[in-house]
Amino acid sequence: MQTPEEYEVTERVATLMKSLKKQRGYTKKDISRLLGVGLTTLDDYLNGVSSFRLGTLLKFAQLCKVNLSDILEDSERLTKLYGRNTDEADSQSKIETE
Repeated sequence: MQTPEEYEVTERVATLMKSLKKQRGYTKKDISRLLGVGLTTLDDYLNGVSSFRLGTLLKFAQLCKVNLSDILEDSERLTKLYGRNTDEADSQSKIETE
C-alpha cells in the first residue's frame, strides 16, 4: 500500500505515461521494457499495490526528459511539457468521466 505522497507521485507518473503513449506512440509494454520492469510490476506500481523504486523513477524521468524532482514535486516544467498541471489534469479527467 502506498502513502498519500507516494500515491501523488504515482498519479503524476500515470499522467506522464499517458502523454508518452500519445506523443511518442509507446505502448505500456514498450515503457516497461525501457524501465527494465515487467508488465505486472508496472501495473502494481500504477495500481498502488507497491511503490516505485528510486531507480525506476530515475529511468522514467530520463525517458520523459525531465528531472526526478519535476516528477516528485509536479513542477512548472511538467506543466510546460504536458500542457497543464498533472493534478489539474487528473481532476479534469475525473469531471469529464462523471
